[in-house]
Amino acid sequence: MWSFVDRSVAQVAIVRQRYMGPRTSLVIGSVLIGLVAALCAIALKKGVHFTTGFANQALFSSRHVYLVLLLPCIGILGSVWITRLFLHGDLGRGLPNLLKDVHLNAAVVPRHKTWSQVVTSIVTMGFGGSAGLEAPLAITGAAIGSNTARWMRFGAAERLLLLASGTAAGVAAIFNAPIAGTVFALEIVLVNNALTLVVPVLIASASATLLSSLTYFGQPFVLITDSWSAAALPFYVLLAFASAGLSMYVIRLYHHTADLIGRITNVWKKAVVGSLVLGALIFLFPPLFGEGYDSVRLLLSHDASALALYAPFQLPLGAWNIVWLAVGLMLFKVVAASLTIHAGGNGGMFGPSLFIGAMLGFAFSHTVNLLGITQLNEVNFTVVGMAAVLSGTVHVPLTAIFLIAEITGGYALFVPLMITASLAFLISKYLHTDSIYGKAPKPAGANDHPGAWDS
Repeated sequence: MWSFVDRSVAQVAIVRQRYMGPRTSLVIGSVLIGLVAALCAIALKKGVHFTTGFANQALFSSRHVYLVLLLPCIGILGSVWITRLFLHGDLGRGLPNLLKDVHLNAAVVPRHKTWSQVVTSIVTMGFGGSAGLEAPLAITGAAIGSNTARWMRFGAAERLLLLASGTAAGVAAIFNAPIAGTVFALEIVLVNNALTLVVPVLIASASATLLSSLTYFGQPFVLITDSWSAAALPFYVLLAFASAGLSMYVIRLYHHTADLIGRITNVWKKAVVGSLVLGALIFLFPPLFGEGYDSVRLLLSHDASALALYAPFQLPLGAWNIVWLAVGLMLFKVVAASLTIHAGGNGGMFGPSLFIGAMLGFAFSHTVNLLGITQLNEVNFTVVGMAAVLSGTVHVPLTAIFLIAEITGGYALFVPLMITASLAFLISKYLHTDSIYGKAPKPAGANDHPGAWDS
């Protein structure tokens, strides 16, 4: 199959080199990459939605609720089996592996990542894996961009640019957020390169968002607000400090959990042990099942009490119990995500960071309101908390600001978003130099800029 594809695309490359200029080639390549990345995003979202629907039918009834202890095992073992059978045990999951390809492998991404990230994520997340879909899709988009550049015989500099375009398209398509996708690629992939590279990245991101939005209308979350109170500014600053401290907890516990599960050398035993512990956490805290975006929507619709649905121990939801539940979800989500990823499943930390930030923002504002100190808009603080924890955990402040503004429609909150995300990033960076993904590998040589675009 691949030999046929190689021969076909080689003919396209010949046509490109003969009849198209370098700028035209990059624009057309960016559009194609964006559209293919969007199709992958649609397949991933539909696959997870279908699998999760099947799992929910089997799980959340009085007769089958205990299956939640075993269901994540199916997903993680399935991911391990695919990895062992088709990929020689090397899935190459996570953004750190992508950055290695960028900096140490001349932006050459293995061909299998054009499909393996999507398939293993569907299996993992559909059966209850408690991670995010953004990193796998960003890697898928990067693989599409890198291999398109190779097939069409672009040089190394253009390959890096199209890889970044694919990364942006993947993030943009999963969130329907083209600006956030572009900024993410600039902060993560093109951090040391000139801003003149932004045009093809924007084109790919916009193309992916357009096609994705035709299938999935609207944004992941709907924010019901059109203003914020300047009197609440001190509390946004306090939330930023709390977010930075929580980011340190997330980073350290994520790696500590990975070290613990990593002591099990047998991959099958690791998958079983990790998924059983994950299943126990989901049994105690059902909102930990999957990405957790449904729980965030409950907070944004002022229905926080619904977080307690399907819990095995139904306690009276008094004024403070909902706060303790949110705090418990906030603290255990990072354990669930780390177990999902390091036991052999596939997923990322973008989604969990947003979930954790939402729980922090809600718990913080709800506590202030209960104490009668002042009256805070809990929806606003929930949204801003998402940006602050994402910024402090992944060290992408601009992405956090634009992503939350785009996916919630909360452009009215731009000032508090900027303040909290920036402070959380600076404090987190001071306390812990590296993000949750660790230290980025250093490039083998000096940075190259795509002369074709600059010319």
